[in-house]
Formats: sequence, structure tokens, C-alpha cells
Amino acid sequence: MPVKLSEMKSNISVKNHKHEDDEDDDFELDGKAKETTQSEAITEILKTEKGTMFYVLTESGEYGLTGDKSQTATFLTEVESPRTQPDYIKNITVEVSLINDVKKGIRLNFLNHLEEWTEQASERSESVVVSKCEELNSELDLRLHLHKPRSRRAEFDVHNVRAAELVMHSERVSRHTKGVQQALTDLKQEFTNMEEQHNKLTHKFREDIEALELVFINATKSSKLASLRMQLKEESEKFMTMIRTSLKNFRQHLDDTLQRLRESNARFIKSFKVFSDGGNFCPEEIREYCKKLDQSSQKIDKCEGAIMLELEGLESKRREQVTKVVVEFDDRFKHHMIDLVFMERIARWLTNTQVKIKAEVANSNSQAQQLAQYLNDVVRRIDACERPNLDKEQITSTQLNDSLKLVFDSYHARSIFLNCTKDTIARPTSAMQGPPAIARVVFTGADSTPTPISKAGKQPTEDPSVGVIKSILKTQKTKMRFGMDADIDGETTPFGQQLEMREKMKSSLSVSTPTDKSKQKRGPNSGLPTDSPPKRVQSGLRRSSKSTKFDKKYLIFGEKDEEGEEYHLLGIIRRNLREALDGLLTSAELYYKNKGNRQVTRPQVLQETFELCADVVVQKLQSYFTQADEYHNQCLQEFRNQLIQLEEAVSHVPDLLLKDLLEDELNKSKEARDTVSEQFSVTLSQLHKKQKDHSTLLRPTLGHPHQKTGIASLGEKELERHNAYISAVEKQTKELQVVTLEQSKTFVEQLSRTAENQLVQYDNLLTVDDVEKGRVEPKKYPTSELIRRRNQGLPLEDDEDKNALPRGKNTWTGMPSNELVIEGSGKPQLTASVTTAKTTLGHTATITARDKAYQEYKNKFENTLEIIEEEKQKLLLAEQRWMDSWNTSVEKVKQLY
Repeated sequence: MPVKLSEMKSNISVKNHKHEDDEDDDFELDGKAKETTQSEAITEILKTEKGTMFYVLTESGEYGLTGDKSQTATFLTEVESPRTQPDYIKNITVEVSLINDVKKGIRLNFLNHLEEWTEQASERSESVVVSKCEELNSELDLRLHLHKPRSRRAEFDVHNVRAAELVMHSERVSRHTKGVQQALTDLKQEFTNMEEQHNKLTHKFREDIEALELVFINATKSSKLASLRMQLKEESEKFMTMIRTSLKNFRQHLDDTLQRLRESNARFIKSFKVFSDGGNFCPEEIREYCKKLDQSSQKIDKCEGAIMLELEGLESKRREQVTKVVVEFDDRFKHHMIDLVFMERIARWLTNTQVKIKAEVANSNSQAQQLAQYLNDVVRRIDACERPNLDKEQITSTQLNDSLKLVFDSYHARSIFLNCTKDTIARPTSAMQGPPAIARVVFTGADSTPTPISKAGKQPTEDPSVGVIKSILKTQKTKMRFGMDADIDGETTPFGQQLEMREKMKSSLSVSTPTDKSKQKRGPNSGLPTDSPPKRVQSGLRRSSKSTKFDKKYLIFGEKDEEGEEYHLLGIIRRNLREALDGLLTSAELYYKNKGNRQVTRPQVLQETFELCADVVVQKLQSYFTQADEYHNQCLQEFRNQLIQLEEAVSHVPDLLLKDLLEDELNKSKEARDTVSEQFSVTLSQLHKKQKDHSTLLRPTLGHPHQKTGIASLGEKELERHNAYISAVEKQTKELQVVTLEQSKTFVEQLSRTAENQLVQYDNLLTVDDVEKGRVEPKKYPTSELIRRRNQGLPLEDDEDKNALPRGKNTWTGMPSNELVIEGSGKPQLTASVTTAKTTLGHTATITARDKAYQEYKNKFENTLEIIEEEKQKLLLAEQRWMDSWNTSVEKVKQLY
């Protein structure tokens, strides 16, 4: 029967009944109530083979037990019919009773086995206790047997040990004295080795210092010599540090060794104890051994005194040796240091000068690149306006024209930086004759006056009075400018205007690093991008012209600064070279004054006298200025080419601008006419509706004599409609003509104003004839060509101005202002004429584009008036035909009756 032993509801209570009296007494004490409860809980009693009884306590319905079915209520809905099983299932079914019998057998066998195992475990534990007790008794007997002979052996061993102790004491003292002697000998040997090592280090230090002689002679920088001298001091300090460290370590080692030896002697003496104190020495042994140890202590003191005596003077001796080597070396090579410092100072002045020149060259290159970029932008935008495309920049002609101001200002700033203008380039207001134009727009710039012109159509330089003034200024200017070609003429820009244009140049031109292509184009000296401020700090060694002691033949760049030279390229370079020359000559004078009569240490680089050195310096700076002047000429030629390209490019702008103006005005005129036409279309549709209604009302019945009043009334209404139609057509025609006329006046005003603004704007355009020509090598022809020209009476050189455009002052007549009228114009009237200070391709292109736009608008104007008149006649003709048809229809209706 299955039983769960761990739960409170199902407990197995096992009782061993052997029919003993004490157990019977326990059962009797429970009482009758307890016996009644127990009898109800006991379902089965088990008895083993040895008579032990077990009670099974449980509750019905759990752990596989079947309860009393009679006490279980059964509902009708829970009644199930017995299930029938097939025969083959019945043959293999295991009955529940069989399973219960097997479980009871297993349970009884387990309880029998448990009783047998308990008895066997008790017997085995008793046998183990007995065996352990016997083993302990045997061990105690063995120990007792072993301790019996030890007393006799102890007596014999004491005798032998004492004899061995005497021998051991003697040997121990001998070993100690020998060890002390060996330690002292090792100290002396170490001291000797240390002295030998110091001698080797001193010899090596001398060799290393002497090896620096070659480095001093071949050094090219004073910093190298200074570092070598510093290295020399560091090496001497390092050497002395090594010596001091070595001596300190040896002293420490000496002190530690001697202290250890003394402490060893003391400990050895203390270890001598007589038998009464627990030792193993007799008094005679102690006295003998103490004498030997005292002798060892004396040897230690004597060795310490000898070594310390030699150590005291060793450090000072080494220091004297090192100092002697360093002083000898420094005395031999201090002149190398002085000469090399002077060489570096000269090289630094030259390098700084080169850097300043290259900075100005880089600034010039950046300006040239910016101008080239502006020129490319203008050409690209002109192409975008002429041939618009989605892939191109979207820009209008007005925006293109507005962008030209920055371009013109940049080119003016470039001309000031190159100092290449022939005359003061003024920005005059246009002088107009006739009715003033409305709202003129001019560029804001420096205050200027019109260029004085004697004859119209001629260049300013051709005026006799200007030529006389230029010849005077040319003579003075050539004396002040060094290295410039004597053929370069022209006047410098006034200082105030230079300053203003210099500031404009800084704001309009951004300094950028030149590309490799521009470097190759402008020469080898254009490499360092930097800004060149107008105010520069002058050298501290700069001398005034009154106190200078240098020969004037060396002052090739002038004795003092020239006014305004800080605003143009060559002036800035000349000032930098002047400062460099002053600093170089001052440094050279000071060096040669201190040098005295000694020979220079580097004759292949340095000169023996101040005069020779000054000649070399002047020649070097002269070469710098020559290169700068050549670069300036290259920049001038490049600038002239850019001016030619710019003038050619901007000559397309007026045509684009005036074309857009013409198109805008035509569109505005068309929009105004369309507005009038739309209003007329509304009126015309109403009249057509009335016309259709009248046509519908005209029936055959109206011809009866009784409808005479009705047909008369309809005729009056039709007549009113006809008169309204004629009035509307006349009004619409008049309004179209008025609108067209007003738009034409607006166009003439806009065209005239725009043309005047363009003419004034191109007066600010710097042309190639406004700048100096520079040095240009003439084109060489073969001998046969020269002979042919001479035989034909032609000049041997090309005349560059043969096909040149007249650049002088010009007056541009206005355009007709009273031709665009409906009736006769009468006497022609012109808009204000404009007088410009120069003539450029932009001026001529403006006038050509203006006349072309005016003529085209005039044709459009006349064509529009013709179309308006034709439209009027067409409408009147249609109305006349309708009226004829209406009258015919009325007569036919009347004739029906």
C-alpha cells in the first residue's frame, strides 16, 4: 500500500512490539479516547520475521487507497455506464489487486532487510574499537623499549662534543682574522682600480674635446658653436659628476665595509661566553682569542686612515685637469664664434630682405590672379547673358553691369600698386550739353577734376604744355629712382589718391597663395604669400642722414624715405633694401672695428676690410633690386594685356544691357495695350450681345402695318447700339495710341539715361594707353624684310599706334527725342549730349547699341501704330457691313405686307 511519509496527513507510525511490560504501560496511559482514535487511524499492521510490528496510519482516498464508496454522494449527471473492453485487451490487463500485493511484498522485504542491516552495523563498529585499542598499546611498548639505552650514549657524546668544540673555536677565530685581512686587501685593490678608471676617463675627455676642433672649424651656424660650447660645459660637468659619484660610492662602500668588519669583531667577542654564563668557552680561550681580534681592529683603523688620506685631494685634482682642458680649447676657438655670429647676422639681414621682397611679390601675384579671375568672371557672365543655358550662371545684364564697378576699382588699385599710370587718372562727371537727363548714376570715387585737354581727339600726353611739365618731372624722378630704365616716363599719383586707392585695393583684392603656374609666370622670386601693411617698423640700427658716417657711394637707395613710396611695389622694395643696407653696414662696421688686425677664420666667405665687405653687400642688394625691377616690368606687361582684354570684354556689356532694356520696354508697352484691349473686349462683347438680341427680335410679323411702332422702336435701339459701337472703337483706338506714345517717351528717357550712365561708367575704365609701356623688346625681323621696308620707304619698326582708337576727349551727341509721335514730328530735337574725358571701346559700343536699340524701337513703334489703325478700320468695316445687312432685312420685312 503506497504511503507518503513526509506529509502530516499520512504518517507511518512504527512500533516495535515484543510484548514487554513497559510498552503495555504506555498504551494503558493513553486512555480510551486515544485508543479509539488510534484504532480508527490504523488500517493495517505489519510484522517482520523477527517479530517487529509496524502500524500503517493513513486517510482514505489518498496515495492509491480506495475510500468507502458508500459514503460518497453521486449525482445523476456523474453516473457513467461501465465501459466494455475487447477481449484482446482483457487478456493483457493487470489487475489492481495484483499490483497492490506486489507493493505489500516489497514493503515487507524492505523492513526485514532494514532490521538485518542494523544488527550488522553494530557488530562492525565494536570490532573496529577493539582493533584500535590494541594498536595504541603496541606503540607505547615500542617507545619504552627505545628510551632505555640513551643514558649511556649521552655520557660518551659529551666527551666527544667538548673536544670538537675546542677545535671548532680555534678554526673559527682563524677564519675570521683571515676574512678581515682579505676584506682590507679588497678595499685597497678597489681604490687602485678606481684611480685607474679616473685616469682613463680624463684621457677620454681630453680626446673628445680635441675631436670637437673639426666641428668648430666647419660649423656654419653660431647656434651650433653655442651648443658646442654649452655641450663642452655639460661634458665637463658630466665628467665631474661621474668623478664625484664614483668617489661618493667608494666612500660609502668603504664606510659600510669597515663598519661591517668592526661590528663583526664586536659580535665575535660578545659571543665568547664562559660555561657559568651558559657558553662553551673557558677563560683561557677567551683571553687568547680577544688578543687576536684586537690586532684585527688595529689593522682596520690603519687601512681606513691610509685610504681616506688619498681620497681627500682626488676630487680637486680631477677638477683642475678638466678646467685646464676646457680653458685651452675655449681660447683657441672663440674667434670662430665671433666670425660665425657676424656671418649669421649678415645672412639674417639678407634672408629677411628676401622674405620681405617675396612677400610683396606674393601680394602682387595675388592681385594679378584676382584681376585675372575678375576678367574670367566678366567674360563668363557675358557669355551667360549672350547665350543663356541652364548649365551656365543665371545672371542678368543689370547685375553684370553692376559688377563692373568692383572690377574697375580693382584695376585702378593695381595700377597704383605698380605705379604705372602716365597721369593722374581722374574720375570726372560727364559734361552734358542740352536738356539734362533724369536721375544720372555715377560711381563714387576720389574727388578729381577733369583732365585738361587742349584739343579734342588727342591724347593728354600730346599736349605741348603737358609735355614740358613731364620733361621737368621726368628729370627729377630719374635722379631719385635707382635701377629704373631712363626711358620710363610719367608722373606719380598724388599721395592722397595713392593712399585712398591703396585702402580700396586692400578691401577689394583678397590675398591668396599664388599657384605654381603663376610662380613660373612671374619668376623665381614670387613665392611667399603675405600682406604688406602700408606702415612698417623701421630697423633699430637705422641712422639719421645727418649722423651717418658711411660714404655716400654706398647709399644707392637714398639717404631717407621718399614720400608715398610705401604704396607701390618698387617703393616698398626700395625702402626695405634701404633699411637692410643700413643694418648691414652698421653690423659690418661694428664687426671690423672689434676685429682689429687679426685674420678672419673663414677667408673664403668673409672679407678682410670693411670697404670690401660693403662693396659685396651693395652688389648683393643691387641684384635684388634689379630682379625686383625686372619682375615689376613683367607685371606691367601682364597688366597691359589684362587691360586690353578687359576693354574688349566690357565692350559687349552695353549691347546686352540696352537689348534687355529694349525688350523690357517693349513688353511693358505690349502689357499696357493688352490692358486697354481687354477693357474694350468687354464692351465689344456687350454690344455683340445687343446685336444678336436685335437680330432675334426682327421677325416677319413686324412688317404688318399694325406693328409699325414696334419696328420703329427696334430701329432706334439698333441705331443707339451702332453709335455706341462707333464711339467705343474710336475711344479704344485713341487709348492705344496714347499708351503707345507714353511708353515711347518712357523708353527714350530710360535709353538716354542708361546710355549716359554707361558713358560715365566707361570714363572710369583704365585703358592700356593710361599706363606706362615699360620695357618691351622690339620685334626682330630678318634682314630681307628690313631691306624691303627701307626700299618701300616704310618704317623699320612697327607702329603700334597705327590702328589705335583715338583716346582723347570726345562729345557724344544725343538721340532724337521727338520722332516717336503720332503726327508729324516737326523740327528734330535731341537729348543731352555727353562729353567724356576719354574714348574707349565701351563708349563706342554704348553709342552703337543705343542707336541700334532706338532704331529698333522706332520701327516697332511705327508698326504698332499701323496695326492699331488697321484694327480700327477692320472693326468699322465689319460694323458698316452689319448695318447694311440690318437695313436690308428691315426693308424686306416691311415689303412682306
